[in-house]
Amino acid sequence: MKIKDITGKIIEVTNLNKAIRQCKLCRSSPFRMDSGHTVGENYTLMLRQLEELKHKSET
Repeated sequence: MKIKDITGKIIEVTNLNKAIRQCKLCRSSPFRMDSGHTVGENYTLMLRQLEELKHKSET
């Protein structure tokens, strides 16, 4: 499975549940990335994609 981060970089996901857990842990991070977005914004975007993948795999 592949998702994109906030900068458009493609990320390969090998364990969906662990990836979702990691995104939930980091989505409130206030630290800024080089792109100007916060780390939390990046993880929130990726979490949405991961949850969509999980929903599709359950149906």
